[in-house]
Amino acid sequence: MRDQGAGTDGTPEGLFALLEGPALERLGRETVPRGSRLIEAGSPAGEMYLVETGRFEVRRDGVELAEIAAGGVIGEIAFLAGGTRTADVVAARDSVVLRIDREAYDQLCEATPGLQQAIASELAGRLARTSARVVPDPSRPPARTICIVPSAGAPLPERFVPELTAAMQAHGAVRTVTEAGFREALGTAAEPASPEAMTWLNAQERRGGRVLFVAGTEATAWSKAAVRQADHVVFVAQALRPAPPSEIEAFALDLIPEAQRRLVLIHPHRMQKAPGTAHWLTSRPVFMHHHVALTTDGADMARLGRFLAGHAVGMVMSGGGAFGVAHVGVWRAMAERGIPIDIVGGTSVGSAMAGAIALGVPAEEIGPRVEDIFVRSGAMRRVTVPKYGFLDHKVLDAALHKHYGETPIEDLWLPFYAVAADLSAMDMIEIRRGPLWEAVRASSAIPGILPAFYTSEGQMLVDGGCIDNMPFRTMHRLKSGPNVIVNVQKTGGQRYSVDYASLPGRAELLKRSVMPFGKGAPRAPGLISTVMRSLLVGQSDMLKALQPTDLMLRPPGLSGAGFLAWNKHKLFHELAYRHAADVFGDLGGSDDPAMRALADAAGLKA
Repeated sequence: MRDQGAGTDGTPEGLFALLEGPALERLGRETVPRGSRLIEAGSPAGEMYLVETGRFEVRRDGVELAEIAAGGVIGEIAFLAGGTRTADVVAARDSVVLRIDREAYDQLCEATPGLQQAIASELAGRLARTSARVVPDPSRPPARTICIVPSAGAPLPERFVPELTAAMQAHGAVRTVTEAGFREALGTAAEPASPEAMTWLNAQERRGGRVLFVAGTEATAWSKAAVRQADHVVFVAQALRPAPPSEIEAFALDLIPEAQRRLVLIHPHRMQKAPGTAHWLTSRPVFMHHHVALTTDGADMARLGRFLAGHAVGMVMSGGGAFGVAHVGVWRAMAERGIPIDIVGGTSVGSAMAGAIALGVPAEEIGPRVEDIFVRSGAMRRVTVPKYGFLDHKVLDAALHKHYGETPIEDLWLPFYAVAADLSAMDMIEIRRGPLWEAVRASSAIPGILPAFYTSEGQMLVDGGCIDNMPFRTMHRLKSGPNVIVNVQKTGGQRYSVDYASLPGRAELLKRSVMPFGKGAPRAPGLISTVMRSLLVGQSDMLKALQPTDLMLRPPGLSGAGFLAWNKHKLFHELAYRHAADVFGDLGGSDDPAMRALADAAGLKA
C-alpha cells in the first residue's frame, strides 16, 4: 500500500504548522491503541481528527484503501460534506489524535487563516493518489518503523544491530531506539505504554528517516511497546538453535500480520546451503526470510539492509525456451559491474536460470548444464504416447533432479521464486518453498508438451508463461527497489509464408517418418514452437505495470533461432552479455531512475 501519510506541505507537520500554540491546546487529545477502530463505517460524522503521532489504515469491506500518518487528517470528507462514514479507520500502531468537532472547527477556521485551504489540499492530494491506483498496484513500500525481536530467548549478536544500522544508512537516515535510549530520554521510571511515551516513540519517526526499535529477549513493557510501534517486525534467530517462539515472539506473532513479519537466521559462517529453515518457518510464519552469516565482507548484512531500506535489487527472468541462457549473460555483466542481486525470480526457462543462480552455480557452468539437460539427455526429443503430454517427462525430471538436487528453496542463501499456473485454482502461484527442482519443473510444464506437475496438496501446475511470462509484478509484491527484467521471449509481428493446403495429414506424416529422404514437409512452426507462442498471446499489456525503477533488457540477436536451439547457448550467452555490458557501462552517469537506483545499490555515485 502506498504511503498516504504526507501532510499538506509534503511533511508530517503540514497542518501542525498552522495550528501552533493556543489553537492546538483547545483540541481534545485521544490515545488510540494499535488495532483499535477510530471510525466505523456507517456512523455519524460529528468530528474529524488530526493525527499527532502514529499511523492509521482506511479500510472498506476488509480492503485497505489508504494509509494516514502523522500530520494527516482523518474523517474530513464526511465531516465537511455531511452524512455518514464510508469506511473504517483503524490504528496501525499506537497513536495519538486531536479531535475536532463542529464547534472547534468553526473556532479554528476563524482564528487560523488558511486552515480550510490546507485541509482541501490534503483531501485533494489523497484523492489523486487513490485515483492513481485504479489499476491495482502490488508494490511493497519499505517499512518506516521496524522492530528487531530476538528469537527463542537468545540475545542478539552484539554486532548485529550496529552492522544492520550501518547497512541501512547507506541508503538513508536510520535511527536506532533501545530501551536504554528511551529511559535516558524519559527517565528510568517512564512507562512505555503511557501517552507521553507513545508520543515520544512516534516522534522518533517524525524526526526523519527510518527507525529501528530493539526489543529485549523478555516480554517486558518496553519490548511490547516497541512491537506495537512497528510497521514490520524482524525476528532474529541463531539458525543452529531451533526452539519454540518465546513470549515476546508470540506477542508479535499475534499482533503483527504475516505480511509484515520477517525472519533473519544467523549462521556462524557461509555454507553452500542453510539447512533446517523449514522448522523455523513452520513455527514462525513470515512473509520473507533471510540468511545472514556475519562474515568480514558483510555481503549478507548489506543485502538485508537493502531489503529493509527499500533498495533491494531484483532480477526477473522471462520464459523463452533455449533463449533463456541469455539471462545468465546479463547476470554476468551485472556481477562485473558490481551490481548486487538480492532476489531472483522467473517463469518457465527463466525459473531454471534463476534457480541456478540462487543455487550458486557459476555463470560459466550454467550453459553446459543446460546443454546436458536439454541436448545430451534428450529430454526434448523423447516422444511418448500422448495421453498426458507429448514428451516423456521422466527424462527431464531425472536431468533436473541431477542438477538441482533435493535442495529446498527456503535453504538457499539468495531468495528465489518461480511462477506457475495453477489449473486446479485457475490462478497464478508463486513457488517459494519446497524442492528447487520441483519448482523449476512445475514452472516449465508446457501444456500439451509435458504433463502437468501435481503437488502433494492437489495442485495441478503448468508453465507460468500461461499467465505471466515476465513476472515482475510478483517481484513488486515481494519488495521495493530497482529490478532488472530480462525479456527473452520472441517479439510479435512475424509473418509465415506457409501454404496451408500443403500441410501433410496423418497418413503422409507416417509415410515420411519411414521414408525420411522423400519430399520434405513445408517450413512451418512445429508443435512446441506453436504452443510456446500461444502462451504469450494477450500478455503485451503487462508492460504498462512497469515502474520507473524497472529496467527491462531485451538481448538482441535471438530472432533467427528457434525455441529449441539449446546447442546455441554459448552464442545466446555472449550476445546478452555484450548487450548488458554496454547498457551498464553508463551506470554511474545515467539520469534514468532505474539506472540511478542500481548505481546506488552498487555503491556508485550517479
